[in-house]
Amino acid sequence: MTLVVAIAGRMGSGKTTLSKDLAAAMGCPRATFGDYVRQQVHDRGLPLTRENLQVIGTELLLKDPAAFCISVITSCGWQKGLDLVIDGLRHLVTIPIIHRITEPAVMKIVYISVPEETRLKRLSDRGEGGPENVARMESHSSEQELGSIAQMADIRIRGDEVREVNVSSIRALGTA
Repeated sequence: MTLVVAIAGRMGSGKTTLSKDLAAAMGCPRATFGDYVRQQVHDRGLPLTRENLQVIGTELLLKDPAAFCISVITSCGWQKGLDLVIDGLRHLVTIPIIHRITEPAVMKIVYISVPEETRLKRLSDRGEGGPENVARMESHSSEQELGSIAQMADIRIRGDEVREVNVSSIRALGTA
């Protein structure tokens, strides 16, 4: 059975770390919405800021959500029949699109969270600013559907727990 794992979570929750660990453990490609949008921002000659990432990502989503998802998924070399890890699920509209693109694979959604203090420290360490700046960034539409995605997730994990345990828990979804 082919498994597609889409990882969602707030900024600084540990999506990237988890997705890299999981893709390595599964021996499969890793597609990231963030990397794809970063490349688009770079290609347009814009400064690589959170604001530009949010604006360009939203533009791509609204213009053609299916084309956006296909571009992200194929950017890592994924082909039908391969397992896949997707980093950065943020919008409900993309879920059925990803499912259609990757079927007949089984798609599982993982929601990752960390205590707020940990998350804010991670963001500060990355240069994202303090709580006020984070609150402003999180008011953008690209962050607003994460609560709904968390509710529908197949598994919720903590990004501050033992990484190997989280990876094992997620891999077990493919056998359930």
